[in-house]
Amino acid sequence: MGEFAKQTFAKYEDGCIRFTLEEGGQQRLFEISGDALLQAFDARDGSASALLDAFEKGREQIVSAARATASTPTAEGVIVLGSGDFEAKNARGGISPGERKPDE
Repeated sequence: MGEFAKQTFAKYEDGCIRFTLEEGGQQRLFEISGDALLQAFDARDGSASALLDAFEKGREQIVSAARATASTPTAEGVIVLGSGDFEAKNARGGISPGERKPDE
């Protein structure tokens, strides 16, 4: 695990990376979708290790997007960052790794 992932307590969960950042003296929980990591940060694939590697590569942009959305109220306490929060480098993605359609 890289330094940024360690600092933010990042972990893979259901096709996303969940992490925390300190904002205004309190820890806020964020989630970045596998699609965002595939499209904007060129993750190799949807595996946990590939998504965490892309998370490391995108550190500056991820922190910037997280800070921009930190005041967003949430019902479940998690602020979600998705593909729309970043400039896509490619058209990869679709259903995030680990997600399934309700009818499957």
